Amino acid sequence: MVEDHGVLSGLVTVKDVLKFIAMEKPDHRPSWDERGGLDGLLEEVWTWASYNLSKLLYWSRRVLRMR
Repeated sequence: MVEDHGVLSGLVTVKDVLKFIAMEKPDHRPSWDERGGLDGLLEEVWTWASYNLSKLLYWSRRVLRMR
């Protein structure tokens, strides 16, 4: 919360801080905490694994149909 002489004048959100970091350091890579912590990591791994598994299954079905 931001105050001006005891009166609320605004709020600073996590999104505001992340925007500031991105503008100040364009080559900054966000930490795991900034990307959602363990939940974010698990979601990224799940997305990657499910995408690659679906590609593998599609490829293997095509190969097995050719024989």
